[in-house]
Amino acid sequence: MEKIFFILIALSFILLFIKKYNNAGLKLMIFVILILIILNPNVSLNSAKDGLNLFLYTVFPSLFPFFIINDLLMSVGIAENIAIIFNKPINRIFKTSGYGAYAFIISIFSGYPAGAKVVKELIEAKKISPKEGERILTFSSTSGPLFIIGAVGAGMLKSNLLGYILYASHIIASVLNGIICNLFSKREKKDYIYEHKNTILNLNNSIKNSLITMGFISGYIIFFSVIINLLDTISFFNIISVILSKLFKVNSDDLSIFIKSLFEMSNGCKLIVSSSISNKLLVISFILSFSGISILYQVKGVLYGCNVSFKKYILSKINHGILSSIVCYYICKIINVDTIMINYSLNLNNLFVYSATSLLILIFILNTIYFLHKKKTTDLL
Repeated sequence: MEKIFFILIALSFILLFIKKYNNAGLKLMIFVILILIILNPNVSLNSAKDGLNLFLYTVFPSLFPFFIINDLLMSVGIAENIAIIFNKPINRIFKTSGYGAYAFIISIFSGYPAGAKVVKELIEAKKISPKEGERILTFSSTSGPLFIIGAVGAGMLKSNLLGYILYASHIIASVLNGIICNLFSKREKKDYIYEHKNTILNLNNSIKNSLITMGFISGYIIFFSVIINLLDTISFFNIISVILSKLFKVNSDDLSIFIKSLFEMSNGCKLIVSSSISNKLLVISFILSFSGISILYQVKGVLYGCNVSFKKYILSKINHGILSSIVCYYICKIINVDTIMINYSLNLNNLFVYSATSLLILIFILNTIYFLHKKKTTDLL
């Protein structure tokens, strides 16, 4: 029975990538998931509860206050003040208006998907165009210090130092990602005019808008929690990892954990820490910057109706993940983290790291070329 469901899910994934049959693939996937929910009601219920707990006790307390504060700051014109101050350096480095600085500041302090929410509000207020929003997202979609330093560093890895290393790698890589992804973008020749219309400070509206956004986010978290656990019941991740492990000669259990972490970042980091994966810090660094499919779709939900390319956003997050791993590797070499935290099997001088880093650089270059080619083609159109 497990094999039948696996084949059906795999087939639906394949059809999704074939333009002619992607609608049929989507229908098949929804049908199979519905059957799995009916056959595994306890798994579905417990998974939904886990997703709800994650939202209520981790995501909501860390994001909701920032969303309200951001709404209030936008209403009193702080975004314009920051944009004026940082207009020239941001325009030179990232080829965007000074609003990019405001989005970046909010994002690095609050985390996913706060940067996307700021971009949406700027687009809706007609302060930036959707195309500029795409550029800003390449460097203003990050995780926050509360999660990376607190939850991952101190909580999971039992080390504040490793948390700071991960956060530094994450932010440095986001800046590099913004520079590289916007390398061939045309710098705006016009002078930006930052105007703010006086509005009444309305806490009720700020709370209402923030709750609507949090509702979207909670839906995605609960939905993906259910989907991941249902796929686990049919050994989807294990079968995929066994097939790939034979191709790439790697441990299938470790590969299964890595694939799961690509779906959901928080639980993925926990699984990586408790696994036998070598160079855990580099893998966690990639996952934190890639963010996971669950968060990618949270961002998509937040940006709904803004005419921002989701495909370009995904490509930029892959670049961000690869850059973050590379930056993390060199930070660890500079401060000689092997001798400080040997318990986490960093062993950065082995052959695996050099091979993996070289492969990551190659993938990054190819991915960037594709991203820039697509962007250049779009600009010509």
